[in-house]
Amino acid sequence: MTWRSVMGTTTILKNVLDRKPMVAFPTQYALEPRHFELKIKDLKNSQIIEHLYKADNQRSTEYWRLEEIVEFMQECMSNPNTWLTVLYWMDENGNIYVIDGGHRVSLLVAWIKRYFADEQVDNAPNFDDQQKADLRYIRDKLGECCDFQKILTDPSLMEVKDNIEKLSIRFMHVVGSPEDARKAFESINSKSKRLDRWEESHLKNRGRDTFYAIYACCYLNDNRANLIDLGEDEINRIIVLGEKTHNLLFKNILLDTDLTHGKRIGLVTELLNILSNGSDMDLDESDGQAKRVFNRLSALYTILSRIAKPQGDNRNVSLGLHPQLYFFKDGRFQITSFLAWFAIIAESHHENKLQHFTSVRKSVETLIANFPIATTETVGKFGSGIKGHDRLQIVYKAFIKIGSKVTIDFDDESSLNTIILALSKSFDYLNFNEHLEAGFHGIRDEQAIQDIVNFVEELKPDERPKAQKFSLTTKTILRQKFNIQNQNFCRICDGLLYSPSTEVDHRIAMSMGGHGGLDNAILLHPYCNRFKSDRTEEEARAALFGA
Repeated sequence: MTWRSVMGTTTILKNVLDRKPMVAFPTQYALEPRHFELKIKDLKNSQIIEHLYKADNQRSTEYWRLEEIVEFMQECMSNPNTWLTVLYWMDENGNIYVIDGGHRVSLLVAWIKRYFADEQVDNAPNFDDQQKADLRYIRDKLGECCDFQKILTDPSLMEVKDNIEKLSIRFMHVVGSPEDARKAFESINSKSKRLDRWEESHLKNRGRDTFYAIYACCYLNDNRANLIDLGEDEINRIIVLGEKTHNLLFKNILLDTDLTHGKRIGLVTELLNILSNGSDMDLDESDGQAKRVFNRLSALYTILSRIAKPQGDNRNVSLGLHPQLYFFKDGRFQITSFLAWFAIIAESHHENKLQHFTSVRKSVETLIANFPIATTETVGKFGSGIKGHDRLQIVYKAFIKIGSKVTIDFDDESSLNTIILALSKSFDYLNFNEHLEAGFHGIRDEQAIQDIVNFVEELKPDERPKAQKFSLTTKTILRQKFNIQNQNFCRICDGLLYSPSTEVDHRIAMSMGGHGGLDNAILLHPYCNRFKSDRTEEEARAALFGA
């Protein structure tokens, strides 16, 4: 037997759920979402199963290959934290229309109703010959576990049963009209893509303190199941603090900026890294993990509270930094500036220097507003985001130093010359051509200039580590990994990769000190490699797609 569907897609999930049009109803639509969870083992006997439908705009459930079905079922049997989230709309009769997650729901319903064990079981769809062959393929791969009932009743499958009994489907409600639901579907599918590197990194760190801290503040309404490992007695306060942190960071400070889920995870990851100063805080086992997670969230929330005032929380006195001045430029969020100021405020908080910052704050803000070149040129030279925020910190600390040494008055020749010369001598890549000639010969405060230059020199880090080229061994291992793990999409253009026509590139460019190890290596199309140049993946994609 040659399995046609092994190489392509299968239609065995196509008719598990009936399709039903979403019809507007005259009564009031729900104003608050009705999210809920349901144990997989309880789904068969739940009234919900008789009210499940595919929405009229849901794509046909025939996009999964047989291998994907088998892999998903194996994941469910081995991992009690398997991602099982469904987006739905509900009509006035309580019918549930699956907007996103149709393949997962159809598979679970088919499994529970024993279609995989016996395609002729009562109420099974009328499977054709090819579909029956596909079902036999699943039985060959899963053995007894293709029968959901047997998993729950056979003592020899106790370990699988324990995992299955922990699994829940999370139903996320889309409120509003059928048109609102269709727009939600279109939004999800127009932006859908594989996990980015931050999402991948986060999932690989499952079980660590940072993993749970990130879940608490990045996965609202979907975090209880993933935090349950910390214990029922502790997770309620972690969930509450996570939600407060989420609202403070992404709403109050970032002003509801449209960041992808992966970028939000990456941002929180880097904030936690800044607070831990790069150390592995998981090594401290003097407290239980739940307490450690809570403490990490508390530390993050405290510094964010210094930056902006949380609604209804007056315990942490806030500086109330204006986000449009400190973290935005031309209406666009500048992650490098935010990371830099977060690190500075965290340091000032821990060293009790917030009063000093406040005393020079007006001067600092004047410099930020009038010398944007200091920010843009620094980011241009050292990179954005994680790569460059440490160097941008030095620039902003120089602003603080200038504020303590110079009276900021741009109408005063001495003040302006002192500021310009202090910055140009401290940062040789800054170009103030229109001011320098006059400044070098005009009046200025030489002592203040020297103090500022000396201050900056002490802050500058040692030279970045020497860049490394990839060894032949590294390239060989990467290509083997490509073949084994089917990592076959270009991270710049998302196009399919053909292994012989690829090049090995540095995630972090050699010019930025990128090393030649395997974890810094990616395969790209040769054209995409040239197009990326020294940019990050995110910067290259933004340049390519216009984001």
